[in-house]
Amino acid sequence: MDLPFAENESVVRARERLEDLTGLDLGDFILRAFQDSVDPFAALTNLERWLRSTSNPSIYLEQFVSIPALGRMLVWLLGASQPLANTLIQNPELASLFLDRNELGRIPQPDAIALEGEHLLAAADSYRYVLDRLRYLRQRWNLPIAINDLFGRWDQETVWRVLSDLADVLVDLTADAVWREFARGKAVDQRPEFMIVAFGKLGGRELNYSSDVDLVYVSEDGLEESKDRDLMRFFEAFGRALTDRMGRGSLYRVDLRLRPYGGAGPIVRSMKAYEAYYRLYAEPWEVQALLRSRPLVGSEELRARWSAMRETSCFRPKLTEMNLERMLAMKTRIEESASDSDIKRGEGGIRDVEFLVQILQLLHGHRRPDLQVMPTCDAIRALDVGGLLEPPVASALIDGYTFLRKLEHRAQLVGDLQTHSIPEDAAARHRLAKLMGYEEWAELERELQEHRRTIQVMYRSCMNLDESGSADRADVLAQLGSLGPAAVHWFDALPESEAFYDLLIRNRDSLQRVRHILAVAPRLVAQFRESVSLTELLMSGEIEEVDNGAERIRQTLPDSDPRLVATLLSHAHTTAQARWVLSGDIDLGDHLSRLGDALIFHCIRRLGLEFDVVGLGSFGMQEMGPSSDLDLLLIATDRSRHQPAEGQAERLLSFLGEIKRLGAPVSYDLRLRPEGSKGLLVRTLDGFRAYDAEGMEEWERFALGHARLVHGSSPSIEVVRQAANRHVLSVDSLEDLLAMKQRIETERLRPELSRRDLKLGAGCLNDLEWTMRLLEMKERARLVQSNSTRFDDRVSSLFESGLLGADERTSMLEAHRFLLDLRYRVYLLGINGDILPDAPEKLDRLAESAGLQGGNSLLARYHSITASVRRMYLDAVERVRA
Repeated sequence: MDLPFAENESVVRARERLEDLTGLDLGDFILRAFQDSVDPFAALTNLERWLRSTSNPSIYLEQFVSIPALGRMLVWLLGASQPLANTLIQNPELASLFLDRNELGRIPQPDAIALEGEHLLAAADSYRYVLDRLRYLRQRWNLPIAINDLFGRWDQETVWRVLSDLADVLVDLTADAVWREFARGKAVDQRPEFMIVAFGKLGGRELNYSSDVDLVYVSEDGLEESKDRDLMRFFEAFGRALTDRMGRGSLYRVDLRLRPYGGAGPIVRSMKAYEAYYRLYAEPWEVQALLRSRPLVGSEELRARWSAMRETSCFRPKLTEMNLERMLAMKTRIEESASDSDIKRGEGGIRDVEFLVQILQLLHGHRRPDLQVMPTCDAIRALDVGGLLEPPVASALIDGYTFLRKLEHRAQLVGDLQTHSIPEDAAARHRLAKLMGYEEWAELERELQEHRRTIQVMYRSCMNLDESGSADRADVLAQLGSLGPAAVHWFDALPESEAFYDLLIRNRDSLQRVRHILAVAPRLVAQFRESVSLTELLMSGEIEEVDNGAERIRQTLPDSDPRLVATLLSHAHTTAQARWVLSGDIDLGDHLSRLGDALIFHCIRRLGLEFDVVGLGSFGMQEMGPSSDLDLLLIATDRSRHQPAEGQAERLLSFLGEIKRLGAPVSYDLRLRPEGSKGLLVRTLDGFRAYDAEGMEEWERFALGHARLVHGSSPSIEVVRQAANRHVLSVDSLEDLLAMKQRIETERLRPELSRRDLKLGAGCLNDLEWTMRLLEMKERARLVQSNSTRFDDRVSSLFESGLLGADERTSMLEAHRFLLDLRYRVYLLGINGDILPDAPEKLDRLAESAGLQGGNSLLARYHSITASVRRMYLDAVERVRA
């Protein structure tokens, strides 16, 4: 039986050496910091090598031993990637990056990297040292990029973009440095105009850690023959500057084969020659490659000509069937020898996503300029917004693509190798699984196969290549038209999928319900796809009758597995939203709020909570949307139990976080508590009263007007209501509130969205809420008191108090229902951010879901309602000022 790591003989000896080197007791550090390492033995070896390279090993190591979280990060990195470990060993001072978390997480801007590079090069006293400094600059920035990547601080698209920005800067700096050396050696006075253009992953700003950089070199038109030869030699020297291995390795491997005529053509050609080639001779696959081309170095004139050439060559009015077949044939030839372990060229791999997206760009980019983007995921989003890919398909493609690219990255980080294949060795697979955040290879393999199957289905169905499956499956694809790929993505993932296809063909009502969900609520497809029981409820129509979700959560035993609670809440959310979409016979906001109440009730029983819970915001108003937070205020009525209550609150947040990680649609927000995020999680009644008397700001009183007792006793809600209604709103307080409202809208709203944001936009839900709340705060003495926090009840109370006319009440209630309904539908349609879409296809879908005749009809009603709401809001402000 293997000894525990800390007791291994070689580890004990290494620990003794390190303790002699640093004078520190490392027993606890060795035991804890290495327990989660990808390769603890390699990490320990690299730790010793790094310390021996430092000027003061004791001071360096003590910083990491004294902060266990930093020590674990360092050890994890040293065991995860030998190239990254070598960077630290070669540049021990770079370990200081771990110590400043804010600086480490800062996303660098190209200008800042370039400025740092210029300072480094200015101090270099030889050409060879210049090349060394360029390689150091890459090491210096690759390290924080990899740390933020490996520890999940940046998403994958940010990682690719920053790696690409770094390469852009290094190519530019290298070109300048090489030209200075070249001009000095050749006694050349004037630098000719030239351009360096990136293709492939660098062109699309999607670079890997170990990618080749695909480059082409362009000269100005009409160069003399001698200058042309000089430029050829310059670019040869430039290529060597990038690729030659030195003490710090190479900068990048360079691939020039995407130039006209490939390896047989000259490495540099004039811009005029490129324009003629793409106009007259380029193969279809070369035009496809041109999609992801981007000038890195060159004059504005050359850059503009390249962009114009890309647009006219790639985005023609029509992509012929013959050219499409030739592109498919080329793809087939490239991939025919790919093994199943090849995640780039194999079936359901990276290349399938890129090829599908690029074909759709070539087909539709002429009419849709927003499709002329270069990054793959940006193009997928544009295809989704434009209605050319269904939201579940777009989401599946982005998820699969980012997963595969992340896996490719992890494989490349291990040895700085340009690999796209899964290793065969069991130990290497286990190491790769750990790098991806899985305990075992089998877990990673299951998810990998799921993503590849999904991508394969999407690729073949969208490209009309899908000949697999039964006749029923083919019929479903045909009958659902553009929704077909999303449907097979859904049902192919379910056990006994053929039985579902058979039912869809035999039962027109089932097919219609599926069609409706796919068309107007594609956000729900992911939940249906993961659950046979939910899909069966939908197919049978029973989902339109289910209404026991909240009660089931309330009845769940306190010691139930958190996975059960997460599943019940997720299913209840999905069934409520689907029922609302299909039949519209429930108040969705109230239904989701009652699910929140039930979850809090379960937490009270499960955790033995000794404090009261008050709901605020949309939770307090009982109009939660599918993506709403639980806005909570926690109050302890027993002052002597405040300290235990604070610990219980931490356990509550921990449990909510746990079930969210398990898939429950739940988020919480406690920032509206006294003193916000700096304050205690729980306040006593006396503490809350003291804050009310001494430190509460007017905007806090405004927010407390929506408070509702979710669990507990009346003193808690009474003290909150007293704070909300402490005094009549003064003119000065009004101006402070309005300034805050304007600041929020300025910070959160881009100018072009000021009329389309359903929450914060002019005349939208925020204006309705402010109209109601300002009148309540100003006219508290005249207000007919009501304990209800619902919008409808409170507007009716304003009417009954003579503060609103009958027409105003009717307008506010109709506007609220319309805008809230629209906000739910926008979310379910898969649009993020409460933004009314401007794409005609999405507007038509939204109008269909709302029962209106087309997007223009929807817009007309929207503009009429928001104009009316804005007038009422401005009128309410003037009434309060008067």
